[in-house]
Amino acid sequence: MRRWILAGLAAACLAAWAVLGWLLIPGLDRPKEVLPTQYVLPGATPTMRPSRTPTATVTPSATLTMTLTASFTPTSTATATATVEAPLAVRVLTIQWVMPGVLVAPTATPFPPGTVLLPAPPLPLEPLPDATLQAPPNAGWLSFESDHPGVIYATPWERRQVREASRGQYHRTDETSTSVSFSFEGEGLRLRYVAARNMGLFEILVDGQVIDTVDAYASDLNFPGTAVYMLGSGPHLLVIRPTGRQHPSSQGSAVGLDAIQVFQTDAHTLILPPQTATSTPEGIPLEIELVSAPATQVPLATPLPPRPVQVRLVIAWDENLNRAVDPAEGVAGLPVRLVLVGSNQVIATAFTDERGFAQIEAVPEGDVRLVVPYLGKVWEVRRGGNGPVSFSLLLPPVNLPGLIP
Repeated sequence: MRRWILAGLAAACLAAWAVLGWLLIPGLDRPKEVLPTQYVLPGATPTMRPSRTPTATVTPSATLTMTLTASFTPTSTATATATVEAPLAVRVLTIQWVMPGVLVAPTATPFPPGTVLLPAPPLPLEPLPDATLQAPPNAGWLSFESDHPGVIYATPWERRQVREASRGQYHRTDETSTSVSFSFEGEGLRLRYVAARNMGLFEILVDGQVIDTVDAYASDLNFPGTAVYMLGSGPHLLVIRPTGRQHPSSQGSAVGLDAIQVFQTDAHTLILPPQTATSTPEGIPLEIELVSAPATQVPLATPLPPRPVQVRLVIAWDENLNRAVDPAEGVAGLPVRLVLVGSNQVIATAFTDERGFAQIEAVPEGDVRLVVPYLGKVWEVRRGGNGPVSFSLLLPPVNLPGLIP
């Protein structure tokens, strides 16, 4: 009997070990399951995805009482994977509409109050102020004589003195392989040259471009001026170059320079040339119906901006009683003033030079008078003209010299 009990125990142990081997050994050979990590693209909307992951729980138990407990519990677990929101990206969307044939007219920009608009530089009225006697900044027309330090001759030109020339002198040359250069700033340019029977043709270049060719032939010696050339604002380079050609009636091809005249605007003056007609591309016609519009505004009167006043005065001793201003009769050093009518406020002052000549400019807000204080002389200055207002004051020789300090 004891033998049968031992055989039964041995069979039960073998069965238990067989069950354990069947449960444990396949689990050791099975590869472990790797759960993938969810990656969220930038800008994508985060989602919650359920994951069904089967898990197996094995609880082996063997005791000396030969009690074997084997359990296999499959469970289905829904696992929610939390995702991290990606940062939002800012996107700027640019939309460009192209409408063929639709032209938008430019709007006018108002100018500052007091701005004087000119279509072109005004014509110079000689005698012009000498540039060597004027301190910058300069405005208006200035005369740069042929002996000015800024006028550079490639080869020496001959200097001649003639009373009819500007400041009584000019420069000339018979060479054709020479030139004159002059750097300046201004919006207008004019040349005074020598015209005679032996003069030829010369070219005028500004910033490397030929703007005019002048024939200086004339039957008598004179000193004419060229046309006024309108330039853009900023620095410029003037070059005068002989061509070596001449008029059929001329006796030579010489070139003579009398003076270079430059026009500069001030802070209250702007040159706007007239607009030229330009061709516009043909577009697709559009049908536009006016549904509603604001009420028509009544135009209001706009006061005109103040215009500049330019006054010239000559004061001279009439020593020979010929009622005319002769050389060496000018009175130098006398103050000349522009004052406002009503308040007598001085708005501009100048002094006569050795010729007795004085020029004064201002932009008044009302009517003005020209006053010579030491002589007690007053003139009413009329505004609205296109050019300067000129006055002459002749003093009888009996007043010389005690009345003027």
